[in-house]
Amino acid sequence: MNTPQEVRTIIKRTFIIQGVILSIIVITFVFHVIEVNKYNNLERYDTVDTVSMEVTTDIHPRGLLTDSWEKNDAFEGVVINGKIYEAVITNNSKSLLVDWKLRINIRENCYLNNAWNGTVEVHQFVNGVEKTQVVDLRNYDIDDIKLDYYLAGQDLLIPLTSGDYIVYLPYEGADSGEVPLKSNEEVSGEARIGLIFYSLSGDIDLTDFVMTYHINKSYFSGTVGIVYLVLLPAWIIVTLVLIVISFLVLYFAGRVNNQGHIIDDMYNLCATLADEKDYYHKGHSKRVAKYSSKIAEAMGMDKQDCELVYCTALLHNIGNYGVPERVLGKRQKLSAEDEKVVQLHTIKGAKLLENMKSLPQSAPAALYHHERYDGSGYPMGKKEDEIPLIARIIAVADNYDDMCHERDYRKKYTVDEIKKFFKEKSGSWFDPLIVKVFLEIIDNIEE
Repeated sequence: MNTPQEVRTIIKRTFIIQGVILSIIVITFVFHVIEVNKYNNLERYDTVDTVSMEVTTDIHPRGLLTDSWEKNDAFEGVVINGKIYEAVITNNSKSLLVDWKLRINIRENCYLNNAWNGTVEVHQFVNGVEKTQVVDLRNYDIDDIKLDYYLAGQDLLIPLTSGDYIVYLPYEGADSGEVPLKSNEEVSGEARIGLIFYSLSGDIDLTDFVMTYHINKSYFSGTVGIVYLVLLPAWIIVTLVLIVISFLVLYFAGRVNNQGHIIDDMYNLCATLADEKDYYHKGHSKRVAKYSSKIAEAMGMDKQDCELVYCTALLHNIGNYGVPERVLGKRQKLSAEDEKVVQLHTIKGAKLLENMKSLPQSAPAALYHHERYDGSGYPMGKKEDEIPLIARIIAVADNYDDMCHERDYRKKYTVDEIKKFFKEKSGSWFDPLIVKVFLEIIDNIEE
């Protein structure tokens, strides 16, 4: 089980990774925005000779029965012909068409009468002087007209000759449908402009035009845009989920860690009680637990198993609590009768631990840690694999700790003496495999 500090470290690293991911998303999105802005700021053109089908312009007579007529009251003795022309702007770009205007160059003499829905910027050259005015031909005051013009009844006729030109400026109202001119995957956007011209022949050439425009592409259109449209909300959702999970994990990790401390304190208390009566064994159980865990680690056991070995070894001498203090407290070497009393601590310990569900191996460890590999130990005379592995590990650690401490009746053993002892007892008292591993780490076991 990870400690709260380890959990916090993991959470911190997770959010650092999230931050790095966000940085990458933001940086790449900024470059994406720059590219889209370049695309949107590019001024584009459409003429009669344009090959691109992104935006198309088509100017032609509308062609209905009532769309052409004669007018004989404009000039005395002269009949002029009126006709409605239609300019169709089609947006096939799947993006918004904005900032567009249509310039029509006049090639022959004619009269401009009307235009809808937008306004018309008229460029009229009279005696080498250019007259320019933006006019709403559907709603104007005749007194405001600065251009040369004629009035035929209620009809305004603005004369245009070759070299003059008009610029249609689309109506930008919310309901105009002209700006912006929308387009999507299913439907192309389309704006229809109406123009009324008069001429002697009734037909004028309006094929000399230039349509200028910008395409306003959304940052979230196209494959790349859709990826960002998914990534950004996904990052936010994942981050929120991680925040919630982090709070829950920290909360439960704190509770588990607190419970773990309580359990550790209980184990250490039991170990302390086990060693309390024994004059020679103050702190013995904790040291044996440490050595047992080190041996288990060197044998290749995982962290969780090593922790179980440690906790189990803490309790291996718990049965000492049932042994009289007069025996355990003796400073001199025990008599044969006292030895028999002491040996009962294995059975008493197993009895105390037999119902311990969290450490089911603790009872066998307490019972068998004084058994010998050749069957000469106590209390059951078990041998080899009949002795549980954990008891065989504790047996080595138990004897090592005993030899490392001085007694009134003997000095403590040197490291070389301990190594020699275990080599001699390998295969008789102790499991030879465990002895081999133990001797490989003995020089560093205290670290």
